[in-house]
Amino acid sequence: MPRTLSTTLLYMTFQAGGIRSPAADHAASHVGKASGLLLLLRSLPYHASRNRHFCYIPTEVPAKHGLPVKEGGRFEIRLDPRESLCNAVFGLASAANVHLQKSRSLAGTVPSEARSVLLPAVFDPRLVRGVLGKVSSPMETHKPSFLSAIFVLVMMSFLHEQSSQAARLNPVEAGILMPTEKDGPEVDDDGKEIGTRWAVLVAGSNGYGNYRHQADVCHAYQLLRKGGIKEENIVVFMYDDIAKHEFNPRPGVIINHPQGDDVYAGVPKDYTGVQVTTENLYAVLLGNKSAVKGGSGKVVDSMPNDRIFLYYSDHGGPGVLGMPNMPFLYAMDFIEVLKKKHASGSYKEMVMYIEACESGSIFEGIMPKDINIYVTTASNAEENSWGTYCPGMEPSPPPEYFTCLGDLYSVSWMEDSGKHNLRRETIEQQYHAVKERTSNYNTFTSGSHVMQYGNKSIKGEKLYLYQGFNPASVNFPPNNVHIGGRMDVVNQRDAQLVFLWQMYKRSEDGSEKKTQILNQIKETVRHRTQLDSSMELIGTLLFGPKKGSAILKSVREPGSPLVDDWICLKSMVRRFETHCGSLTQYGMKHMRAFANICNGGVSQASMEEACIAACSGHEFGDLRPSDQGYSA
Repeated sequence: MPRTLSTTLLYMTFQAGGIRSPAADHAASHVGKASGLLLLLRSLPYHASRNRHFCYIPTEVPAKHGLPVKEGGRFEIRLDPRESLCNAVFGLASAANVHLQKSRSLAGTVPSEARSVLLPAVFDPRLVRGVLGKVSSPMETHKPSFLSAIFVLVMMSFLHEQSSQAARLNPVEAGILMPTEKDGPEVDDDGKEIGTRWAVLVAGSNGYGNYRHQADVCHAYQLLRKGGIKEENIVVFMYDDIAKHEFNPRPGVIINHPQGDDVYAGVPKDYTGVQVTTENLYAVLLGNKSAVKGGSGKVVDSMPNDRIFLYYSDHGGPGVLGMPNMPFLYAMDFIEVLKKKHASGSYKEMVMYIEACESGSIFEGIMPKDINIYVTTASNAEENSWGTYCPGMEPSPPPEYFTCLGDLYSVSWMEDSGKHNLRRETIEQQYHAVKERTSNYNTFTSGSHVMQYGNKSIKGEKLYLYQGFNPASVNFPPNNVHIGGRMDVVNQRDAQLVFLWQMYKRSEDGSEKKTQILNQIKETVRHRTQLDSSMELIGTLLFGPKKGSAILKSVREPGSPLVDDWICLKSMVRRFETHCGSLTQYGMKHMRAFANICNGGVSQASMEEACIAACSGHEFGDLRPSDQGYSA
């Protein structure tokens, strides 16, 4: 289509000039669409003078106004000077005007070097005066004038003999509707109305060593915006301490790929810092504005015909997902929120992508199949997920970066979405492509098993229903399974050590900074060792030296929930943290041990006694729940 070509030419001009800006790309997409539609309108008189029929404009526009006629066994579009043609031209001009006004509203976000490329968005007001004379309207220089000018320019070319009809098109007549009034609901391939698309994006960590999680979420935001999902319908949770961090070699910029563009520009700060909590996440999902604490106040105020996309990226453990502010997200609490959302009748379907270690355990054995939610997870219930684009690995980030830029499952689905036509690719096709790539092509020692849960009938739907559709991808294929070769990775829990090691290696020998980093590495390893040894001793005290370790590490049959009593699980965690210090991101891996203690019928008193015996005399430093907060 010409409008796609116009947009593509603008993108190519940006690339040729070395301009990389998501804000400029966003504006260009609208300028290109407006220019393409205007080109179609300008061609109408030519085709009218040649053969009185025209078949290049979008078929749904003339069809809406009854213009197609059957000639010689095929449908043609008659350009007769009648009311229906006038309405069709006005409808196409209205669509062009919507894109023009949207591009102008983005002007403040476009870098100066990109603005000259977007000159097609500049409309000379002299054209209004030349075509319409003096318009007796206070909105003379606003969008009605532009819209009417284009409309009249086209119609005058082949309606000049119909002066009475041309007079009816005076822009100041009250009978002419504005573009927003003529804009009908979006429909799917079957002609069914598509409700509003909503998205919730969550980065559950903080700290520069966890750069990749916020990079993942920012990248997801840019994909959804290019797909046409409105900012007002996307809720973003991110601590927002990465872009301007002292370690960031490109201040104010976040990348999610070694050769990637900035994905941070334009990302809304809905819930940041101390506002990134499970409590706020639940309130947002339920559309409960009164329960939100701080932040933008934006919630998923969805209706029965709407679809919701939820994407989460962070650390996890059996039955839990991390958050930068305590407590963690516990599986059964989350499932209860989803049930409550379904009971409210406020959505049609929901799709969730979850990136975390043991993320399958959040849904294994407890995810209902009858609440119209489909889930894929980065890993099964008992394995790690993986960071990628890490320093010293292939592919490697730019040399100035000493942290991982992304996560394997996350970049797999986003890079897949960015390379395919989402109007043609199904959720199931993406699931299989991401599953293969996240397994690192069946090398599970450096990859994981992508899992699916919930209502699997949803996966037959097209991805654009949840992620939107980028017109620039119209000629992309629906799906290519192989979108890259094997990648070097690091398991999520060790990515922090990679970050610290890179800092240590790059510091000047003998410097105070190098000594500080070494002490930080020592403290991190000491705390990990202390957590592991404490859990091992607690198992021995509760179940005996022969069975203790095996019971704590035992895994239930697939399809079984992690624990029978989730309240017990939380209580055991609190007992442990009271006497043994905060679990931290690393300690999440021991959640299965706490679950098995509950499944084994251990009393709260026995657990407390074992914790006191195992952890008395330990130094916790800042890692106390009184400072960090309890994770349960």
